[in-house]
Amino acid sequence: MDLAIELHDGAADNGLANMLSTMMRQNVEDHPERGAMVRKLRGRMAIFAEDAEVAISIDFDGDRVLFRDGIVGVPDLTIRGGFEQIGDLSRMEQVGALPDPRGPVNRALFGAMREGKLRVFGLPRALPLLLGFGDVMHVA
Repeated sequence: MDLAIELHDGAADNGLANMLSTMMRQNVEDHPERGAMVRKLRGRMAIFAEDAEVAISIDFDGDRVLFRDGIVGVPDLTIRGGFEQIGDLSRMEQVGALPDPRGPVNRALFGAMREGKLRVFGLPRALPLLLGFGDVMHVA
């Protein structure tokens, strides 16, 4: 069965949903093994770019990923921060499946977290969802 990455009603007008769904489709197309990663993800995550005042929800359910406009339902994982920090999540340096604390992007993200500019809610329970999403969205 093909992997469906879809924009739900209203999400087509949401720039963040368009950007992330396009990036996910391209990453899965360029790296087919990432499709297998996406199929393993289960749950709902919300991303709120506070400086742009835009929010999305992403539902992972096996062969389907659904991007929604706004925060819908109760997310398992919520990421809140500036558009730049949210974009940097796709550039995190990794050592295996974990973030490399020595990488310059990661150091900047950890600094943003210490300063309250980037906040992640739902950890540690939703750590597999966060790490899986990071793996799928990673841009080298």
